[in-house]
Amino acid sequence: MIASLADLARTLGGALMFVKNPEYFLTIAKERSISKAAEQLYLSQPYLSQYLAKLEHTLGVALMDRSHTPLTLTSAGEVFYAYLERQSYLDRQLLSDLRDIQDRNRPVLHIGVSPWRGAMLLPDILPRFREEFPMVDFSLYEGNSNQLEDELSHGRVDLVICFQPIMLDGVETVPLTQQRLVMVVPRSFTDQLFGDQAEVIREQFSNGADIGAFQSMPFVLIKRGNRTRSIVDQYFSRYYFKPKLILETENTVTTLAMAQAGVGITICPELFLRAIPAASASSAGVDFFPLTDPSTFSRLIAGYRLDRPLSHFGERFIAIAQQATADD
Repeated sequence: MIASLADLARTLGGALMFVKNPEYFLTIAKERSISKAAEQLYLSQPYLSQYLAKLEHTLGVALMDRSHTPLTLTSAGEVFYAYLERQSYLDRQLLSDLRDIQDRNRPVLHIGVSPWRGAMLLPDILPRFREEFPMVDFSLYEGNSNQLEDELSHGRVDLVICFQPIMLDGVETVPLTQQRLVMVVPRSFTDQLFGDQAEVIREQFSNGADIGAFQSMPFVLIKRGNRTRSIVDQYFSRYYFKPKLILETENTVTTLAMAQAGVGITICPELFLRAIPAASASSAGVDFFPLTDPSTFSRLIAGYRLDRPLSHFGERFIAIAQQATADD
């Protein structure tokens, strides 16, 4: 018998050469029933039971706990199942790559990102990526966080770029950069509230805003359901702050435009301030006051499924994204 799971993991590669029809085990594990798996595979139940027993004998470990109904995987069975799932994906990927070569098709990298985040990041990342991989095509899916996770879970994108956390299980995340939330305040509001002390307050708040000072001012925020809005709402609750909310929108561009027009204060990740060119910030009439509470810091990450290993150019895309965000 194999002494430990570590021993099992080390010997799987050698043992698998003796394992026939791994899809049988995968079906049993998914159905958690030999009889249901047999129906799906058009096999007899005794044959499939015999198959499982021979497989466990070959590997030297029990893969299924038969004392429970439905059947459950043992610890060794979970390791073996994960291995077969990964191997199945790699086999399909290999066949796809070979067909692409045979058909002279170009490989494609499928990326998921929110529309505004993509507009801020991709102009820095894509030229570098295209220079290194001119023969790789690029497919872009744009959506909100929930939509991106759905695309990733169904394998329709290879990786996503978003803010933590990712709610989907089985995702590897790679940090890109940490972002603060920033209050974008019409300069007229600062002047109105603080009068002769406005410049002093601007200097003071440039290192961290006092949210309570803006209690009487109108706010324009992204709608609830967005992760940034969730962080903002939690921040408001922590400081017992109830904003005078006059407008909610799906689009961060709109909130920034409203702040520039003097309509209301907005709060957004500092990444999005690229929409306001530094040269025109003062003429646009806005002040940038960062929030310093640790709860308002967000980590921008790239995420991909552990059971769908990235291609080498997918890994390079993430590396280039890390470099591009570090250059800011």
